[in-house]
Amino acid sequence: MNSLPPNLQLALLDRLPEAIAVIDVRQAGFPVVLANGALQQLRGLSREELVALGLAGLLGEAAGAVRLTELEGHIARGESVTLRMTNPRGSQGPGSVDVRFEPLRDAAGAVSHYVSFHQPVAEPSFGETAPIVRTPLPRDDRLTGLRHSEFFQELFRRDFAIAQREGRALTIFVADIDALGLYNETFGRGAGDSVIRRVGRTLLASMRRASDLVARIEGGRFIALSTGMDLAQGLRHGETLAARVRELHMHHPHSPVARVVTISVGVTHLQPGPQSTPEQLLKTAHSALDAARAAGRNRVAARQTPK
Repeated sequence: MNSLPPNLQLALLDRLPEAIAVIDVRQAGFPVVLANGALQQLRGLSREELVALGLAGLLGEAAGAVRLTELEGHIARGESVTLRMTNPRGSQGPGSVDVRFEPLRDAAGAVSHYVSFHQPVAEPSFGETAPIVRTPLPRDDRLTGLRHSEFFQELFRRDFAIAQREGRALTIFVADIDALGLYNETFGRGAGDSVIRRVGRTLLASMRRASDLVARIEGGRFIALSTGMDLAQGLRHGETLAARVRELHMHHPHSPVARVVTISVGVTHLQPGPQSTPEQLLKTAHSALDAARAAGRNRVAARQTPK
């Protein structure tokens, strides 16, 4: 799209049957920077009017201050959300519309824009109740673009149940950036966020399978789930993860363990039995990380999860 002239980009979007708009979240007030022809028809407003109205024009409710504040909160947190809205009277569209807002990330992984998709909703027949539209679970961590920790937990429990049923083995890695607080004190929070992003991407790129899951838990702590390794292989792969981060050569003059940014890694392994629980696996992984940190950081520790 970037190689197309703006007029051709707009012409292309106008040919789409789905009503969409693009919001720039880098600017105050999250202005609408593009609205296609299908949205104009649905809302009964011109492109200029939609751009001028901003988010309020996309929501389409006269008294939508509460929903507007709710939407702004989701956007500020980088979350996906679907809202059911009422089309204003006099528009060309139906009475109700589901509006899905999805974040768009720039080359650095930061959310720069949102795109909204507007889907007309058939009116319920007499006596029926319109369904409730719930906010979907955030899929991506706003800072790194990795899986959000809550979404990771959902996928992990699914994979655990599959492994339990099919006799597969699971390996969990928990990694923590060493002395991240000292790095922030030295270079500032923005520089620390950059380190978190680079470490997160390095961990993701260093996993062996496309199906492996990587998420940021909080701060500079990450978690990854893989299959097809025993504990010894998991330990060696944990060493690889730690080495890849050291090889980034991110200068850390006040680190107590090295002059570059390092991570400590905890590894655990389990072929879940009938009595095994996901909590056991996670608890052992964090215990292994605690052992790596207690042993001096910038190292890897492995522990077998009991069945």
